[in-house]
Amino acid sequence: MAGVLSSEHAATASAADVHHGEVAQTSLVRLLLRLKWTLWKRSYRKNVGKLIGTLIGVLYAAGGLASLVFAFLGTTLWAGEGETFGLIIRGLGTATVLAWFLIPVLAFGVDDTLDPRSFALFPRSAKELQPGLFAASALSLPSAFTVVAVAIATAFEVLWLVLFGQGVGWILAAIVLLIPANLAGMVLCLLLPRAWFAHSASRASSRSGRELGGIAAMMVMFAAIYGFSLGMQRIDDLNIELVRHWLPGVVEVLAWTPFGALFSVPMDLAEGAVLPALLRLLIGAATIVLTWLWWRRSIDASLTSALTGDASSGTTKVSPLVPRWAKPSPFGAVLGKSLRYWRRDTRYLASIGVYPLIIVFFVAMGLVLPESRPMMLAMTVFMCGLTGITLCNEIGFDGPSGWVNITANLPARANLLGRVAAIAVIMVPPLLVVTAVLPLLYDMAHLIPLVMLASIGVMITGWGASAAVGAIMPYPASPPGTNPMKDKSASSANAMLTMAIAMVSVFVPQIPTIGLAIWGLVVGSEVLLLVAGLVSLVLGALAFWVGLRIGTARLQAHYPDLFQKVRDFL
Repeated sequence: MAGVLSSEHAATASAADVHHGEVAQTSLVRLLLRLKWTLWKRSYRKNVGKLIGTLIGVLYAAGGLASLVFAFLGTTLWAGEGETFGLIIRGLGTATVLAWFLIPVLAFGVDDTLDPRSFALFPRSAKELQPGLFAASALSLPSAFTVVAVAIATAFEVLWLVLFGQGVGWILAAIVLLIPANLAGMVLCLLLPRAWFAHSASRASSRSGRELGGIAAMMVMFAAIYGFSLGMQRIDDLNIELVRHWLPGVVEVLAWTPFGALFSVPMDLAEGAVLPALLRLLIGAATIVLTWLWWRRSIDASLTSALTGDASSGTTKVSPLVPRWAKPSPFGAVLGKSLRYWRRDTRYLASIGVYPLIIVFFVAMGLVLPESRPMMLAMTVFMCGLTGITLCNEIGFDGPSGWVNITANLPARANLLGRVAAIAVIMVPPLLVVTAVLPLLYDMAHLIPLVMLASIGVMITGWGASAAVGAIMPYPASPPGTNPMKDKSASSANAMLTMAIAMVSVFVPQIPTIGLAIWGLVVGSEVLLLVAGLVSLVLGALAFWVGLRIGTARLQAHYPDLFQKVRDFL
C-alpha cells in the first residue's frame, strides 16, 4: 500500500497518458445502440398490454406491406404503360415523410428512451451524441417497416425503369441515384420529428405549456380522424373525375416541398427531366443538412436546460385549497385538490378533453346520416357511462403523494366522495346541456327525458363502480405531465382487468333500463320511456351507494397496503 492507495490505484493515478472522457465516436454509437436495444427489450417485461399492442401493430403493418406490393404490381406489371406509377411513387413518398413528422407531433410523440436531457451530466456535447442518437432512432419497429416499404418501392422502381423508362441513359442515371435518394428520404423521416421535439424540449417555456400543447395536438389529431370518418360517409357523392383532374397537380406541388423532393428525383431522371431532378435533389440535401444542424443546436440547448430547469413566469398565485363555496372539511379539501388536478394534470385533462370532439362528431354524424340518429343518442348515453369510470384508478394517480392521506388520517369516505364531487361539478352541467340539445337537433324531442335521465343514471353508476374497483384494484400510473398518447398506465394486465370490471359494473346494473327503453321505443310509449329514465336514475343511485360503501370499507382497512402497490410512478 502507498498511503491509502493500493499499488494498482497508484499506478493508475500516475499514468502519464490518460485522457479523461475520450471515447471513440464509433464506440459511442455502439454503446447508444446497445443501450436503446436493452431498454426496448426490458420495456416488454411484465407488460402484456404493450406486447399485445405491438403484435397487433405488426399484423397491421404486414397487411399494409402486402397491400403495397399489390398496388405496385397493379401499376407496373399489370399496367398497360405504367403511366400512374410515377404519380404513386411521388405521392406515397410525400405521404411517408409527412406521416413520420405529423403523427408523432399530433399524437404519439417520439420515442424518448434516449432523451438527450438524460445525458446532461455526462461530458458529451451534442456533436458527439448526435450520431449515436440518430442510429438509435432507427432501432424501432416503425423504422424497420418503413425500411421494408422503401425497399419494396425501390425494387418496383427498378422494374418500372426497365419496363417503361425513357432512354437507356436516363434509366441508368435513375438507377444510380435511386437507392441514395430513397435512403436520404428515410433519413429525413427520422430526422424531422426528432429535431422538432428536441427544439420543443429546449424552449424556455413552462412544463404546463408544453403539456397543454401536447393535448391540443392530440385534439387536432382526433378532429382530423373524425373529419375523415365523416368524409368517408359521403364518399358515394365524390366526383371521381374531379379528383383525377386535381390529384396530379397536388402531388406535383408537394413534390417540390422538402417532404416529397427526395423520393421524386429518380422518377424525374427516368422521365428525362434533369433540371427538376437537380433542383429537388438540392432541396432534399439542404433540408437534411439544415434539419441536422437544427437538431444539434436543440440538443445543446436541451443539455443546458436539463441542468437549469424549466422557465417559470413567477406569477403563480397561492389560493386556498378548499373552494369558497365548500365547507372547510376533509371533503372540501379533497374536492379542491381534485378540481386542481382536473385543471392542471394532463392525465385528467386528456381523459375529458376528447369528449367535446366526440359530441361534435355525434352531431355531425346525425346531420349527415339521419338514419344514424338513434344510434348516436345511444352512444351519447354510453359515453356518459365511460366518463363515470375515469375515476377507477384515483388511488393510483395519487402515486407517492398518497402518503399524505394516510398520515393525515383522511377519512376514506371523504376521500372518495370529494373526488366524485369534483368530476360531478365538471361533467354534470355540460351533460344536461348536451342531452337536451342533441335530441332537439335530431328532431327527437320526445326522447329528451330518457336520454337525460339515463345519461345521469349511467354516470352515477360509473362513479359507484369507480369507488369500489379503484379501492380494490389500484395499479401504478404514469407521473403527472405524461404525454397522454405515451401513457403506459393502461397497457398493463392489471389496468385492462380493472377497466373491464368497471365497465361491466356500470352497464350490468342498467340492464332493466335497457329493456324498458327498448320496450318503450317499440310500442312508441313516452310513459315507458320516462319510466325507463327514472329506473336508470334509481339504479344508478343504488349502485353508487353500494360502490361507495365497498370502496370506503376497503380503503379504510387497507390503505397502507394499497399505497405500497402504487407508491412508485411507472
